[in-house]
Amino acid sequence: MKRILALVALLLGLALAQAPAYPENTLGLGYAPDRGVYLQGSALLPFAPLGIDTGLDTQVLLQPTPQVYALLKANLFPGLVLADLYASVGLGLDLRYPLGFHLGPVVSVEVPGGALSGTLGLGYQGGFHLAWGAGFRLYLEPLALEVTASDRYPFLLSLLYLW
Repeated sequence: MKRILALVALLLGLALAQAPAYPENTLGLGYAPDRGVYLQGSALLPFAPLGIDTGLDTQVLLQPTPQVYALLKANLFPGLVLADLYASVGLGLDLRYPLGFHLGPVVSVEVPGGALSGTLGLGYQGGFHLAWGAGFRLYLEPLALEVTASDRYPFLLSLLYLW
């Protein structure tokens, strides 16, 4: 239990989202009706190999059993334009506790006032596993309201603080 608490403290220290391919700094709470309350957020990482922005998204579910999700992402194509909307495409590596990991694309399309995002990853979680996630984030500066679904939960509503 001490190891789990130390890991949670480390993740919170790094600034605790599912979401855009581009890294952001956020911190907030999410609620999934069938799972409970999540601590979540994201952080722009201080290193940018070859000028590529990197970020870390995390979610921590403490009840009924501790679960931790971390998505390391690299925004490979940040300035794409799709039908007059900005889009970003990146690569994400998600790590899950208990044991699980997935590698795949992360995609975001900015729409007026928000962003649509999706992830897909192949990996291992008790065997071969396909991870997916989709979400919409509405920006209400300095807050954001986010609605997401993924292979981990069918519905999550989050309120995030942006800085």
